[in-house]
Amino acid sequence: MKIAAVFCIYNEEEYLSYAVRSVLEAVDRVILCLGTAPYTAYRTDPTETFPADGTEAIVDDLARKFPRKIEVIKNRWPSQMEHRAAGLERCLELGMDYHFLVDGDEVYRQDHLDRIKKTLLQHPEAGTFIIKCHTFWRSFRYRIPPDQLTWRPRRIFKLTRSWKCLGVPVFPHRLRFVGTNKVNSLGSLYEFPPQEAAFYHFSYARSPAKMHEKLETFPHAREILSGWYGKIWARWPENRQMQNIHPTDPPKFPQAVLQPLDDLPEIMKTHPYYSVDIIQ
Repeated sequence: MKIAAVFCIYNEEEYLSYAVRSVLEAVDRVILCLGTAPYTAYRTDPTETFPADGTEAIVDDLARKFPRKIEVIKNRWPSQMEHRAAGLERCLELGMDYHFLVDGDEVYRQDHLDRIKKTLLQHPEAGTFIIKCHTFWRSFRYRIPPDQLTWRPRRIFKLTRSWKCLGVPVFPHRLRFVGTNKVNSLGSLYEFPPQEAAFYHFSYARSPAKMHEKLETFPHAREILSGWYGKIWARWPENRQMQNIHPTDPPKFPQAVLQPLDDLPEIMKTHPYYSVDIIQ
């Protein structure tokens, strides 16, 4: 069973090193697909620029330190779908059995990764694995827990290359992304209970500048509610009981709740934001 963790990234300097190191020992290969420019397909203001931050230096340093485990692909992709398709194609070229989709701001605990690998072995019939997440909000202290989220992220895909009849391949199957978080993998769907396996999602635990960049460039940029940044994001520290705070579909994030830090992945306890009340 060979697993490749695939990261499709641009300007992820805040969390990338932590995300990669959290999964490094659990997988056979890490593929870092580094975009050389932000996506153009979702831009609401094409004139606004977002120059590269320190991500490339982090990528190059990781590849230098772990040359047998990490490889890097650098290119310019106009959309997330095309970006992720490149990582999937590389998995197929390498003969991987599973594609493990990890974003540059997603971090895992070792005990959860152990459970994930054990479950893959126990469920060879499954083609897609859902892993829910703790979504952090403006801090490591506040989050939307998995049981409050309707989002069911598809994160691991079995790379079955042919349809089979009685265990015998009968004709080839073309694997491809058919949605930003969905591969047309053969097999059933398996969802991990969050207490067994979840990831820690820091997409909304960013500095204001990084949050602004995300809102302008991510696939849902054109769906963001008018005035959301000023009314919700900027004012939330003054009203931490605020409800319905998701940028495109408010009830998806019913409320960010104060939670202890005890369950965080160990690596995050060394992050500069760990002791910060509100990330500025």
